[in-house]
Amino acid sequence: MFCVIQKIQKKKPDEYGAAKELLVDTVVYTVDGEEIMEYTYRYSENRFERHILDTYKISIHHSYRENGKVKKKQWAICTMSYYDIVEYCFDDKVVKSVLDAKIAEMGIKRGQFYTMVYDKLNPLEDVIKAEFEQTKEYKTYKEHQAILTTHRNAKREFEKLYGKDTYNRIYDVYGIVRNKEYLERLIAAKGTAEEAQKAQEEYKRRSEQEQWKRFEEHFGKGGGSYSSTSNSNYNENEKMMLKEIYRIASKKFHPDACGDDGSKMKFLTKLKEQWGL
Repeated sequence: MFCVIQKIQKKKPDEYGAAKELLVDTVVYTVDGEEIMEYTYRYSENRFERHILDTYKISIHHSYRENGKVKKKQWAICTMSYYDIVEYCFDDKVVKSVLDAKIAEMGIKRGQFYTMVYDKLNPLEDVIKAEFEQTKEYKTYKEHQAILTTHRNAKREFEKLYGKDTYNRIYDVYGIVRNKEYLERLIAAKGTAEEAQKAQEEYKRRSEQEQWKRFEEHFGKGGGSYSSTSNSNYNENEKMMLKEIYRIASKKFHPDACGDDGSKMKFLTKLKEQWGL
């Protein structure tokens, strides 16, 4: 009994790749008669085209003899496109109840099944991801991810000094000052000019260090994953990171891999549902 991964071609390309631009946006609302503008962000509708049509059919084959004749049997497991392998893990592409029934019909243990599949799938996954990480789409995505990470960290540090819901009234996602008057009001309210200046210098220094750190992490070490949008409280960037976390953890905490009673995998599945993946 062995796993076969057959490459075929699908007829249509994926509809959407990553967004090509990260855009500054605004939201306006009124509090106690005062009109307030906050600077937010959104992804452009212009997205990268995905031209690769490679798709991989995963199946299990079994050859045996019956009454002196060689017979063959096979079980179709799932199909993963080139971009599915970039974005998802194997368990995302199968229906658990259907897979369990097929494994029972094969008469093997789940651990044996997953070993057969991953022995074939992991090398293919490594090649495809390494190839995809050289594309303009991936590099643009990582650039956006680094910008958003720096933005969130800068916002957190700034609001430790000046209070909740202040950062987005002043800075856009790229850290550019958009409301100098409100910034000056905050500084004046915080204390003396000297104290404010020291606070601003420390904030700038830490923001620059954090930005460089994230730049090195994303462009020096690589990594990461993609995900499609689903209904949850997480934005697109966060879902991409959560999907990669789930993909890695699901391999580590699968009962056949870690030898527990399945409680870790159940908890991970619960988290996945809460994340909206």
